[in-house]
Amino acid sequence: MEEINGVSFRDYACASANLVAGMPVEKICEVLGIERPVWEATVEGWNNKMAELSHEDMAFYGAVFNNPKQGKFANVEGSASPKDPLELVPDVTVYAKILSHISAASDHGIDTVSVLEKEYDMNLLDWTKAGEHYGKLMTSIGDDMEKHNKIHIPFVNAKKQWDEHFNEKYKDLSANISDDIDF
Repeated sequence: MEEINGVSFRDYACASANLVAGMPVEKICEVLGIERPVWEATVEGWNNKMAELSHEDMAFYGAVFNNPKQGKFANVEGSASPKDPLELVPDVTVYAKILSHISAASDHGIDTVSVLEKEYDMNLLDWTKAGEHYGKLMTSIGDDMEKHNKIHIPFVNAKKQWDEHFNEKYKDLSANISDDIDF
C-alpha cells in the first residue's frame, strides 16, 4: 500500500488510535520518525484518502481503536490500552453523571476531552469503551421489567439530576454568540 510522508495507512490508523487514547502528538511523531508539521500533513493526506480505501482497511481502522497497541506502537512505552470500563464507570448512575457533565460542558463551549481527563481520569478511548458497554446494557433491556427497573429507571433519574446540576454549574458560560444581543 502507498504511504503518505512515509506513513502507511495502518501506521496512521494505529497512531490515530493512540492519539485518541491520550498519547501526546510528540510521542506519535517520535514513534513514526517524523516532525509535527509532517504529522499534520499526513493526517490531512490520509483523511482525504479515506473514501478511496478498501473495506478491509476501513475495518482495520475501526478495530484498531479497541487495541491501539499494534504495528509500530505495539511495544511503545506509553502506548494506549483502554482501561476496564467498569473500573472507571462502575454503574449506570455514574455513566449518567459523566454523560450529563460532558453534554453540558460541550453545550457551553468547553472541550469534553479535557473534562474527561481532568474530572474523571479517562481519555476518549476509555469513554468510548464505557459507552459501548452501557449502550449494549441499555439496549438489552427490551421488555424485561426487572432490567428496566434495575437499569433504565436509575439511569433516567440520575441523568435528570445531573443534567440540572451541570446546567446550573455552567449557566454563566454561553456558547451562543447571540445571547448578548437585544432584539
